Amino acid sequence: MKTETCYLLAVGTIILGTFASLAAGQHPAARPFSSKEVKCLVCKATMTEMELAVGKVDPKKKIDVGDYRLDATGDSKKKKTILYSKSEMYLTELMESVCDRMDDYAKARYKRNGRPTVLKMMTEHGMNPEMSEVDFVQEGDLNKSLKHLCLEIVEDQEEAILKLFMQEGAVKDTDIKLCSELAGICNEQPIEDDYQYEGSDERDEL
Repeated sequence: MKTETCYLLAVGTIILGTFASLAAGQHPAARPFSSKEVKCLVCKATMTEMELAVGKVDPKKKIDVGDYRLDATGDSKKKKTILYSKSEMYLTELMESVCDRMDDYAKARYKRNGRPTVLKMMTEHGMNPEMSEVDFVQEGDLNKSLKHLCLEIVEDQEEAILKLFMQEGAVKDTDIKLCSELAGICNEQPIEDDYQYEGSDERDEL
């Protein structure tokens, strides 16, 4: 109930901000997004949400995968045990639900520089404090296009997403690896050693 109340307050803040912008004349920072901008931002947000979800899975939870056909001794030579968070079963289920989280996002531009973002209105700690730093962009679709774009990206890039999250070692920088390097949705430069993507601070707090 508390989360729902905070969410309604966040939506109310956007609506009030929109009316204020209309009354005063649209702020330059709140100009509409290009289709390329919003698709890039949704791709990054989707990968961020997947990394956050994977990071919350109990690292002790494991699952047996592979060929379950038995040999002459009754053992399966191809069967192996992996982290549950890296299993195709878990990741497929996550991809089926991750786009629902786009309902918590809204298009906005930072007041200080006009930089576009899709801002998550609610965090695990309540309303996102960055809401006061942006002008929300309303384009008539009430941000429903964010979820639709997410579904499109996940469907088109399913195999690439699975490979990224199933690889051995820590899962990180998937927003750049998928959205820029593999899918070509964004135009960032290749990852540098000291690169740290937006949302990493939130992961560190979890």
